[in-house]
Amino acid sequence: MDQTRQYGGSGAVTAEFRGDVCVLRCAPARDGLAAGLKEGLDHCRESGLTHVVLDVDPCARLGSAEVGVLSDAADSFRREGGAVVMAVEDPGSRAVLTEAGLVRPPLPPPAEAGGVEPAVALPDAPHWEHEFRFRAEAEGLPVARRRVAAFAEVAGLEEGDLFEFNVAVAEALANALAYGSPHGADDEVRVRFFCYEHVVAVEIVDAGSGISATPICVPDSVAIGGRGIHLMRSLTDAVQFTCGAAGMHVLLVKRRR
Repeated sequence: MDQTRQYGGSGAVTAEFRGDVCVLRCAPARDGLAAGLKEGLDHCRESGLTHVVLDVDPCARLGSAEVGVLSDAADSFRREGGAVVMAVEDPGSRAVLTEAGLVRPPLPPPAEAGGVEPAVALPDAPHWEHEFRFRAEAEGLPVARRRVAAFAEVAGLEEGDLFEFNVAVAEALANALAYGSPHGADDEVRVRFFCYEHVVAVEIVDAGSGISATPICVPDSVAIGGRGIHLMRSLTDAVQFTCGAAGMHVLLVKRRR
């Protein structure tokens, strides 16, 4: 299967295939995105893919035609045991998708770039937690992703929520290797998983040089790993980046329904 592909006359909808997952990216389009979305989603289904991530540019607009296509596709994928999840940060687009029942109510807006973001509040003590480490090499990524996915499933995340969390975790793990492991396989990535009564959380710590202080930082959505930060923020209920001399700590939180 091709790794990338364009749909619609304007080419505003492009697909990136990652194994059995397709990421459909939607850029602004003067004539709308409905035709490109339908073509892309139909191609994913015909290719046997069961999970699709819709990555919507903040400047792209979703109208009634686009919502209709997405609603039909979400129903079809759900009946076949899959899911279409929406990675959308723009408040207007999230409100449209929320009204259609395709996403939860909008998340609180992120702090302004360069500002100080408040710490994520978690319960005092988890029901259980698990920690593991792996060498910062590509061969360790699939195993780390599968371990976190298994913990999240045992902790009670299901269907679309589980898939959304797994995509966000995969982006954080990939960034830890690509940007937080200056010595390659000589570095380690530390992963801590927490199970609370109503939420699950995972902390990923890399071996980057960091900075001398330890602030909670607010990276730009595209500052690291292309769209990785955007996907983490869009697909979780809270995300916190802590920059310090020991590297970057990324905390991802997802609530159970």
